[in-house]
Amino acid sequence: MIVIRAAARSVLRRPGQAVLIGIAIVAATAFAAASLLISLNARTALVAFGMSTPAAAGAVVIPPSDLTSEAATEIAERARTLPGVDEVAVEYLGDVEVQLGGTTAVWKLTSDPGSGPLSGIGELSAGSAPEVGEVVIGTSTAERSGATVGDVFVAGGRELTVAGIGQVHEFGQDVALIREEDAVALGGSMAPVQIFVTGDPDLDVLNAVAGESTVVGGEERRAEEARSVTDTLVGVFGALTVFVGLAVLSAVVIVSSTFRILLARRAAELALLRCVGASRAQVRRSVLVEAAFIGLVGGAAGVAVGLAAAAGLVAAARGAGLLDAPFDAAPAGLIACLILAVCCSIVAALPAARAAGRTSPVAALGEARSSDARPLRGAPRLLFAVAALVVAALSALAGVVVASTDEFLGLALAALSGTLVFAGLVAVGPFLIRWSALLLRPLASRSVALRLTMSNASRASRRSAAMTTVLTLGVGLTAALTVGVAGASADAEESVASNFPTAAIIPVDLVDDPDAVVERLSADPSVEARLGEADILIDPAPGVAPEALRAAVLDRVDPGVPVYWAADVQAGIEQTILVGQLIGAAMIGVTLLVAMIGVTVTLALSVAERRQEIALLRALGVSRSGTRRSVAAEAALAATVGSAIGVTVGCGYGVLALHVLGMAGGMPPFGTLAVLGVGVIATSVLASVAPMRAASRVRPAIGVAAR
Repeated sequence: MIVIRAAARSVLRRPGQAVLIGIAIVAATAFAAASLLISLNARTALVAFGMSTPAAAGAVVIPPSDLTSEAATEIAERARTLPGVDEVAVEYLGDVEVQLGGTTAVWKLTSDPGSGPLSGIGELSAGSAPEVGEVVIGTSTAERSGATVGDVFVAGGRELTVAGIGQVHEFGQDVALIREEDAVALGGSMAPVQIFVTGDPDLDVLNAVAGESTVVGGEERRAEEARSVTDTLVGVFGALTVFVGLAVLSAVVIVSSTFRILLARRAAELALLRCVGASRAQVRRSVLVEAAFIGLVGGAAGVAVGLAAAAGLVAAARGAGLLDAPFDAAPAGLIACLILAVCCSIVAALPAARAAGRTSPVAALGEARSSDARPLRGAPRLLFAVAALVVAALSALAGVVVASTDEFLGLALAALSGTLVFAGLVAVGPFLIRWSALLLRPLASRSVALRLTMSNASRASRRSAAMTTVLTLGVGLTAALTVGVAGASADAEESVASNFPTAAIIPVDLVDDPDAVVERLSADPSVEARLGEADILIDPAPGVAPEALRAAVLDRVDPGVPVYWAADVQAGIEQTILVGQLIGAAMIGVTLLVAMIGVTVTLALSVAERRQEIALLRALGVSRSGTRRSVAAEAALAATVGSAIGVTVGCGYGVLALHVLGMAGGMPPFGTLAVLGVGVIATSVLASVAPMRAASRVRPAIGVAAR
């Protein structure tokens, strides 16, 4: 209890220091909580979207891919006569070209009985359930297309009327539910994919009338669909977990450095505790309890922020029609995030706690106030860094080798390699700062700020190394993402160019008479069409705009004949890459945010630690602007080292990831990477504004007198 009371009084006596320590924990915990909640709610939504089997279906008949609609109808009729069968519905699915309001687009059409337990129609905001010749469209589809109840559109040459608008699984696509009779009338554009049976049918008897189709129970089918969606999301959730781990790791580095600085400033206090009878273990426990308390408060704040952010994003997704299920707050997961925050705070404080416990009272009372003035143990750090880099190189090589058979394992080995490189950089970070400071020696003679920066880097290299380490991590991830996106885009463009030698193609195996189609297309003066080996190749005539070509082609081909446009494929690929880029940028942005928090916190503590030193410098004639420039130069040095290493390492691992995925990639975007490095340096200097102001406000007399 004495240890707990001492730790609590220490926190209450210095709330500002607790805030400086806890702010990185707040950011990392908020990221972890928001990621957890978004992942859980996204999984629920995607499982619901991927489960096409109604809850009422007691059995499902899965026809082979070549089953005709007539055969599917015959199986359904035979199933209706079996004992224990209540209702039977055939589900048809197809991507059909829809003409509405003068525009043409491809919609995903799904058959639906319109009512009853097998209907997938949710609550309608307008209209009613569809009859034959009518459809129900989703809310987002109606907004994108401008369709309203009563509008008539043409799908595959068949006129259909919008009967209702409401909740339909859209997930970013234009979707319409049509009646089974209309799906059969659309012919080859719609394919039977499942036959749902309600009631309590005998599966063996049902299998006897299903022919070559597969018969499974309803529960088994729903479980299989849920597993399929979950397996697909494993890689996505795995990547999200990696980013959360990196953000937490950055927070641990910052908190560890902060604790080391603060405890060094309290060396005299800890020594007095030892003098009045406190044991080494009690001093260590006091520090760890203080860390746990800060982690608990910071974690609670982070969980609250993450919960609010996730709830807002889920609400926005519900408004966009991407989610239907209510928000899942996952209390157990939030408690786990809180425990993670406490554990990370304790782990981050362990080195400082051990150092505090090992120091004798007499030595502590006579120690320098600088937390990082003690000599570095160079040999162990260098040996660890060399070992980490060797294992990282072997992991990267293994990732390239195994990628030909297992891309996921290859990416995992590449990620392991990057983690080991980061660990090596943490070990040699102080030396990198010192060596980088030596490069400033030729310029230092002309600038007091640079001389002070060199002095601080040499005396307190571990402090600057903490900033450099987290900046290196954030910049490296951003550089890897930039190189990966640029390489994936180049590979996509090359793939489209090789698969689409012309503006549009029509596969010859999807039309009855390719020569007749070419003849009809060529009859239009704006179209140049010719027959290739596997496709009908379509190009615009000289001077014809892409929009005019599209209108002419759609006017000349029969309804339902698919026309694949190179521009549409390229746009779809670019949109997919953009979504991945935005998600990745958001994840990496949190790591960079933690890094910038680390810059501000570390420099603020540095200024507080060097208060007497700054006061003496002011007394000797250094101006306020000179002290500000020295703080800015310290931030710029750490950011420059972090940016240089981060861009170099991130570029290498971006190229490595492309090779693992079998992409050529081409030349990295060096211009973008240069802008990234300069931007991080500028942002780091901006993050040091508050410490700069604090340094400039130190008065010579007050600073010299301050203890």
